[in-house]
Amino acid sequence: MTVPSRATEWHRMGLLAVSGAVTCWGIGNILVRQADLPGLELAFWRLVLSSIIYVGIVLARRGRLTWVQFKACLPPAVAVGLWLITFYESIKSTTVTNVSMIVSLSPVVLLWSAVRRFAEPVSLKLLGLMAAALAGTSLVLFGSTSVPTWSLRGDGLAVLALLCFSANMALSKEARQRVGVSVLEFQATVWTVAMVVVAPPALLVSDGLSLPDTTTWLWVVALIAVPGSGHLLMNWAHRHVRITVSSMALLGAPPITMVGAALFLDEPIKIAQVIGGAVVLAAVAAVIRRDIQITARHGTSTA
Repeated sequence: MTVPSRATEWHRMGLLAVSGAVTCWGIGNILVRQADLPGLELAFWRLVLSSIIYVGIVLARRGRLTWVQFKACLPPAVAVGLWLITFYESIKSTTVTNVSMIVSLSPVVLLWSAVRRFAEPVSLKLLGLMAAALAGTSLVLFGSTSVPTWSLRGDGLAVLALLCFSANMALSKEARQRVGVSVLEFQATVWTVAMVVVAPPALLVSDGLSLPDTTTWLWVVALIAVPGSGHLLMNWAHRHVRITVSSMALLGAPPITMVGAALFLDEPIKIAQVIGGAVVLAAVAAVIRRDIQITARHGTSTA
């Protein structure tokens, strides 16, 4: 019997963390749409509360962040701020399923980074599974164009959100894996800098950032507890899971969002979306199974 190496065990925990993050983000998309506050204001107050929480935790633990680590955190922090601006605005403008699907296309954007920046193996089988997942995504997008809440502007903002989110994924993995910044210090720095990025446009488009009411604060807390926890899980997993796998796993979020949108937002599910969602989930499951086999064979999750 083969005894799993420590790297293999951490890799399995990383895959669980990635799965948890994807689930949190799939649910979080619904929460963003349900919150009764404009996108930029919602993003700003979420970042304010997130910064207070994580900075408080780091100070309580007497955590430390070197100047080199802080500089490494700045690029992903700016990317997060830009992602929140475009993502929250898009999710308020078009179908939630569309936004989720478009943003989850990060495997395509991140393929170059996976090969060149992280030296990850990309086989023909992986490319084939990626192509199948993208075909399923196309079916979901095609099926939603007749939904009343769909808009081309919203889909365009979602494409910008995809680019910002993909940049965040690559830069966050680099900061966590190569510079070695701990996940709590990373979270505290990223949320604080992102808050500074989001504040000017939030002030410009609103009549003033007045304090939200109690109900809105509850939505903000829910966003920190659910999709915010997804960021914590994914940032922890970056040191143990290949970016080709973690980015592919993101394609599992849209089917969760699609079901939630049908239950809580009255967005109808078309047969093309069901077929597309099933294809996506099957492809993602195959990628994860392949990655477990590779890691078990080589005893490392970063090869």
